[in-house]
Amino acid sequence: MHPSKATASLALWLHLRRRAALAGPAAEPFAAPPGEGPLLIVHLSERAEEPPPLAALLRAMLGLRPGLRFAFTGTPPAPGTLPRDLAAVALPRPADPVAARALIQALTPQALLILGDQLPASLIAAAADTGLPVILAEARLVAYTRRGSWRGAINRGLMGRITRILAPDLTAGAAARQLGARPEQIELTGPVTETRPPLAANEAERRALAHILAGRHIWLAASPTLPEARAALAAHQATLHHNHRALLILAGLSPGLLPEILAEVETLGLAAVLRSEDDDPASDDHVLIAEEDHEMGLWYRLAPVCFMGGTLLPGPGAAPRHPFEPAALGSAIIHGPLTEAHAPEWVQLDGASAARLVTDAAGLSRAVTDLSAPDQAAMLAGNAWSVSTGGAAVLRRIADTVIEAMETRA
Repeated sequence: MHPSKATASLALWLHLRRRAALAGPAAEPFAAPPGEGPLLIVHLSERAEEPPPLAALLRAMLGLRPGLRFAFTGTPPAPGTLPRDLAAVALPRPADPVAARALIQALTPQALLILGDQLPASLIAAAADTGLPVILAEARLVAYTRRGSWRGAINRGLMGRITRILAPDLTAGAAARQLGARPEQIELTGPVTETRPPLAANEAERRALAHILAGRHIWLAASPTLPEARAALAAHQATLHHNHRALLILAGLSPGLLPEILAEVETLGLAAVLRSEDDDPASDDHVLIAEEDHEMGLWYRLAPVCFMGGTLLPGPGAAPRHPFEPAALGSAIIHGPLTEAHAPEWVQLDGASAARLVTDAAGLSRAVTDLSAPDQAAMLAGNAWSVSTGGAAVLRRIADTVIEAMETRA
């Protein structure tokens, strides 16, 4: 055995011995959920900032293996997130090797799935010792690579007990390799992203407007704050110097902003038309103002470029909209640095070169001009679509891996 592997095995063995020595009274007997189907233990990380899309993953696994039963450890599933009539129990995480072995002996599971950035040592070791497949998904593992030498050795020992690692990104895969995982253990799946159905739109209305606006460069400012609306109007005025037929759509405005926006339109010498007055934009109109947000699906479909409001300049305005809305409908996305409202989604989009980040009003103007080139907008929009719809494929891959591991063992 390689010296580093021997050290990792020894460190893990000593760690588990210590946990066993410090164990409290025996836990209450573990009860399995009702049913005759195979059972899967799912450990939900107690360190997760946001819960994974558990219901969608469970449905994917049940689609492949009807009758599957579940025992959840770690963080209990949030109320209302589980499918109805699910055969499942929620149990405390076994804190020591004795409790972990008792859990596995009582439930006789077919596999252990760990979701999130936590390595429950006693549970992983007990599962591996009984020959259970252990699958780790949605774990970044970066924090584990920063541990001291002895704790790092324990983590390397745990890596050797895990059967498959489904890494959400390249950084997670590199961290797993740094912890001693073999390349054949690791599969890069991408992150599990929330999948959202595309916003609806009246198709007859879309066709009519697409005919009226044919040949014009259209871009959308979705739910901008008042300072952002002013910046968008200024950016559009600059765009008109390069493309005099360009059209800006301001949509999803906060109530009360319209008078100040119309005053800014007049100051800049732009021609605007109001959607609320049922007027279609004429060839010499520069701005279409759609105050309400019930037609956002229509505007995303018509605009190849979309600036997401609430991300660049703070001020009065509606709440920022979800970035996967335009991504799912083929619009190239521009955003600012204020991404707290949907931080995980923005990280995924930016990491996949699926959005254009700007830091000020001048940057917004440059981005709008750059993305008036159809090839630039199409590349960004295609990447965004892949990110916004990729969550379903990742869930299916996790489900396939788990079910395959269970059936191979059976």
